[in-house]
Amino acid sequence: MDKKVKAIVTRAVPYRDSDMVLTLVSLEEGRLTASARGCLKPRAKLRFAAEPMNFGEYMLSGKGDRYIVTDCVQYDSFSPVTADIDSFYAACMILELLSRLSPEPQPEIFLAAIKELKALAYEGKHGRDSACDFMLAALSAGGNGLDFSVCSDCGCLLDGDAAFSESGGIMCTHCAPWDAIKVDAASRAYIAGESRDVPDAIKTRADRLLADFLYRMQGVRPDSAYFKEQE
Repeated sequence: MDKKVKAIVTRAVPYRDSDMVLTLVSLEEGRLTASARGCLKPRAKLRFAAEPMNFGEYMLSGKGDRYIVTDCVQYDSFSPVTADIDSFYAACMILELLSRLSPEPQPEIFLAAIKELKALAYEGKHGRDSACDFMLAALSAGGNGLDFSVCSDCGCLLDGDAAFSESGGIMCTHCAPWDAIKVDAASRAYIAGESRDVPDAIKTRADRLLADFLYRMQGVRPDSAYFKEQE
């Protein structure tokens, strides 16, 4: 059975002498696995289609869960991302989370990933800022959106420390239960978008908090290697 899907390569693993096994996340069908045969040969027509971050319309042939890439119309490679190490690490984290969150179609998360990759590649967006915004989008798409500006319990505006609980979301320190996780004022303001011009240490701390919240609410978190590279 042949099919066309709009997809991005989130992982590519060499197989045999010249093939690659690709993990594709598609807008229409979620996560798929496909072989790109002969793509490691120097003059392979579809070499570009087996590169991580390649985004395009993939033509697949196969049945069940076994597919072969027969053609690809490239939309974007986001290649400028590789020129900056922080952008590259953030892009890898976004691809990893996209793949883990998309066993089934997740259009909102898919489009959020494309948006952040474009911002990293062409708009000069900071890697940690993109990581933050993508995790917020993933939480929202999963029905777990968090508002870091207002207490979810009493409705007061948050302007200092806050707290997180799985049952209540983001709350002021007065409403938070005893076992809530503290969200320091600087991290809260950064995640809320009130202050993005802050030291990298604050951005990393805020991203770690978001990664923990994503894990607690949706069972998925980015590989710790992303944060190790920020240290």
